Amino acid sequence: MDKKVIVARIEYLMKEKGITAYQLKENADISTTIYQWKKNAQRDKTRTPSLKSIEKICSFLGVSLAYFFSFDPVEQAEYMNSEIYKNLSCLNAEQKKLVLEIIDQFKAVNNQNKHTEQ
Repeated sequence: MDKKVIVARIEYLMKEKGITAYQLKENADISTTIYQWKKNAQRDKTRTPSLKSIEKICSFLGVSLAYFFSFDPVEQAEYMNSEIYKNLSCLNAEQKKLVLEIIDQFKAVNNQNKHTEQ
């Protein structure tokens, strides 16, 4: 896979999770940062971050490899929904009730925004 695609995906997920390159390097136990991978792109165009590094990055960011390598927005949504469901199934009844209340609050905000935009 193209190095630029891999690095772009890492950067996208970092932004999605609010993680800096320094936080990623320090917490994902990887030896280089994505900026070093980008900087060396001209010198070594075919070398990409190893699968082991990508696995560590995914683990730290809390995403599966399947989600990392999904580039279609519909597919990403499906993986995200499945990961949400997997995490919800581990909660007790009280925690699930709280999650539902939070979801209701999000829906109310979305409805307000729709009405404001019209």
